Amino acid sequence: MIAEISAVIAGVNAATSAIKRVAETTNDISSISSFLSTLGGAEVELARAQNEGKLSEADAVKAALAKKQIQETMQEVKDLFMVSGNGQLYNEAMAAMAEARKAKQRELARKAAAKKQLRKELKEYAFIFLGVVVLLPMILALLFNFLLKNT
Repeated sequence: MIAEISAVIAGVNAATSAIKRVAETTNDISSISSFLSTLGGAEVELARAQNEGKLSEADAVKAALAKKQIQETMQEVKDLFMVSGNGQLYNEAMAAMAEARKAKQRELARKAAAKKQLRKELKEYAFIFLGVVVLLPMILALLFNFLLKNT
């Protein structure tokens, strides 16, 4: 979990600094889109990690700080869009990001359900294997013993 949080934080830091560089050097708002995607993905990963509840105290603090950094960067991006007269573009980008987040969350939920189903199937196969390997020889031995005594 520590490596995941660290990777997310590194991505947030890279996206934040890139957005600030782009904002300072160009008026081309569209060049920020890939960085917005990185921030959106990081936001989803942080939420997933926090929802799992398996964060250590240090990781929880890091996650909270990264979440705050994402919020501040997103506010800076919003301000950049608004100042440049692209408020509608910002709204469209946020709607697209929200849809992408939902899609990613659905994909994560699908993967979790598939993993749960696989575990269930493996338990069933282990039970069947146990029955075949342990119980069947015992039953055959009892049957063989019964047949030898009755003949």
